[in-house]
Amino acid sequence: MPGKKIENIKWYSDKRAKFAHEPGIRHSFMASLATALNHIEGRLDPAWLLGGSGFAFRMFVNETMCPSAMSIFDWTEILPEVIEQAGHDCYYISRLWNEGDKEAERREQAHEFIKSGINQNIPAIVWDIADCEWGLITGYDDDRQIYETLTWEGVAATLDYNKLGKNGIDILSVTVLGGPNGRGREEIIYNALVTAVNHASMKEWTDRPAYQNGLPAFSHWALVYDRWAMLVEAGKTENINPAMPAFAAYYAEHHYSARCYARDFISAAAGGNPHLEKAHVAYARVAALLGQVWEQAQKEEPPEAASLKSAAEIIKKAGQAEAEAVGYLRDFLSHRDSAGKAGLSLE
Repeated sequence: MPGKKIENIKWYSDKRAKFAHEPGIRHSFMASLATALNHIEGRLDPAWLLGGSGFAFRMFVNETMCPSAMSIFDWTEILPEVIEQAGHDCYYISRLWNEGDKEAERREQAHEFIKSGINQNIPAIVWDIADCEWGLITGYDDDRQIYETLTWEGVAATLDYNKLGKNGIDILSVTVLGGPNGRGREEIIYNALVTAVNHASMKEWTDRPAYQNGLPAFSHWALVYDRWAMLVEAGKTENINPAMPAFAAYYAEHHYSARCYARDFISAAAGGNPHLEKAHVAYARVAALLGQVWEQAQKEEPPEAASLKSAAEIIKKAGQAEAEAVGYLRDFLSHRDSAGKAGLSLE
């Protein structure tokens, strides 16, 4: 078969979130996965997807709010598990920048994965389709040597075969969903909450010290705002990256989005369990606070020092609420593990 294109695939938009004036799914890997799953299965619970994957509970912050923070984690460990938590087997292949000797071999292997998936009407989730974000490959044409793609903004485009893994950043990452793996609801919830606690405790890798994740990421993020405010107050705006307002909006949108889904996932999973009910209240508070940061970051005019200081204080309060929420998750997991599976109520 020289080529095939998946027809009638549309970029997923969380209409409930939009109605509530929330960002919806913002992380480009998760937005790509949501689009793939919605196309394959014809339905999607975004809170379940974001919560089960652990991305509702993750926090990534760079010391200058560089957007690269959202991809500074262990892809080979986390991304296949995300697919498993979504209820599917996973076919994953990657190549890092220091593995140039494997470039041709891995690109050919990835190409076969992509073709096999598309032949079964399954799009591939691929790094750096455009703008250093994940997107989808939805078709291939061996005669023209191009892929049909959907970018993280849902824009249809093409990618030359020889640019797979070399479209600006020299990294290959291709994820293709397999068949259902039978992972049950209880296991998915348990795994997700363990991930949330581990991430909060910085047990997931990140490239420190310029980047931070977990609970310390809140203070790292607030510090950026405090330093920004100091430069504004000192009249040294020439020392501020002109892209900072855009970076601030990018961060606020990502982290507010995630905590909205953490709130909703915990609410759905709680089933009357007192620890999870308290965690839900705490995550709702985190989401409400980060919503204020998001609203402020969307303003077009350059921020004044007072608003920057205010954002820093709000982020610190959000971090305190998150620490409280994680404490309730720890209590739940401790009770569940000591009492056996009876500790998990799914009524």
